[in-house]
This record gives sequence, C-alpha cells and structure tokens, in this order.
Amino acid sequence: MVWQKGVIKAGKEVAKIMAPDVLNLGAKIGTEIVQKQMNLVKIPDLKDVHVDEALRVLKDELNLTPISAIANPSLAYAYESENDVMHSEPRFGSRVDPGTTVKVYYLTQEVIDKSKNLLGNVVQEFQVPRIIGLNIYEAREDLEGLGLKVTEKLEKPHLSFIGKEDGQVTRFTYPNDQKIGSKLKSGDRVWLYYLNEEVILESTSIKDKKEKDRQETFGKIGKVTKDVTKEIYTGTVDAPKNIAKNIKNPFTKKKVSSDESEE
Repeated sequence: MVWQKGVIKAGKEVAKIMAPDVLNLGAKIGTEIVQKQMNLVKIPDLKDVHVDEALRVLKDELNLTPISAIANPSLAYAYESENDVMHSEPRFGSRVDPGTTVKVYYLTQEVIDKSKNLLGNVVQEFQVPRIIGLNIYEAREDLEGLGLKVTEKLEKPHLSFIGKEDGQVTRFTYPNDQKIGSKLKSGDRVWLYYLNEEVILESTSIKDKKEKDRQETFGKIGKVTKDVTKEIYTGTVDAPKNIAKNIKNPFTKKKVSSDESEE
C-alpha cells in the first residue's frame, strides 16, 4: 500500500541521518570503556608487608583509601609476624577505581598466639583441595586457612600457558616438586605455582617462533623440490647420463642392430 511505502521510505531516510550518530556513539562508548580500564588501579600483593607501609603505598602511591583492621585468629597465622598484613578487601590483584576504600587486615601478637593454640589443638589431615585454575591470592588464602605453609613459585614460559589468565594457579606440590598424594595435613609446606602477564606473553612468543620456523622449513623444502624438478626436466640434475637421457626422452625406441635383425 502507498502509506506503507511511505513509512519504509521515511524509515530509510531516518536511518541515513541517524547512522553516523549511532556509530559515533558506539565509538565514544568504546573509548570510554577502554579509558576506564586504563585508569583502574591494581591492588598489589601486600602480604607480609608491615601494616604502616601497606597503608602508605595504597594511599600515597596508588591514590586509594586504605583502612586497617585486625584479622581474626586462623591456622594460617600461627607462623606469621606481628603487624604484618595478611589479606585485604577487595583482594590483592583486584582492579579498582582510584579512591576506592581498601580494608587491610593485619596481625597483633594476641591474634598470633590464639592462632598457635588453634594449630596445637587441631592438627588435621584432609583431602587435597581443588585450587588449580584459581587466582593465586584466593588459592593462597584457602591453603593457609587449612594450616598449610605456602611458598609461591612463578612458572616458566610454556606453550600450555597460552590463553591462561594473569595470576592463575597451574599446580601445587611439596617442596622440590615432590608430588602431593590424595591428602595433606595442617603444618605441611607446599609450593604454589602460578602465572603472570609476562610468562603468558613469553609463552605466546614461543608459539609464534615455532610457527615461523615451521613456515621457513616448509619454504626451504618447497624450494629444493622445485629446483630438483627443474633440473630433472632440463637434464641438468647430477645423475648418471643414461638416467637423465631416459628421463628426457622416455619414448625413444631402442635401435636394433643388424645382427639382431638377421636373427
């Protein structure tokens, strides 16, 4: 109908007018998102740092709003030192807006003594927890909460780490990479392996180099094959003359001698 055609035509005209504005709006939103991500502040790993120093770093160097709080007794704190930071809210490694309030939990001697009493009364054996794939800070907190002593180890670059995340836990073992069985007990020391952005980037570089070497190898093979084919076709290949002659003239009949013809 006529009115329908008119509506469609009008809609097309409106779309022509609005399209640039929509594109500009999308670009603006995208730029704002990227800019916001760039402005985010990563809370550093402040574990075992003196509480006063931790508060100074968060406030003066990172423009955050830190407040301190005393941690509750835990099996994890039995071997720690007074005034050391244990964890924070939001967690270490979190990315937050400038000015965000960060609560820093630290130890007093009273908390440490109570934690030692907990450990003395409860030496328990338990199933190995599932922490592979967790963030390093979360995994460490979980393990220490079970009374384990945790040593962090940064992985070396490897192809299997491509596509992984910064801070991701890859494995954990007893010291010197001894394999952990199905159970652990409070007081055990474990090594916790994890990734950072640098290791992930270097792992990607290894893949790129392998692919480049592979392409170069195929290129060399292709060139050699092409050269050999050309030499065979032209008869210049370094081979016995009779072979080259037969290849060049495959259908030449053998001349029969007069003696053979008489027979």
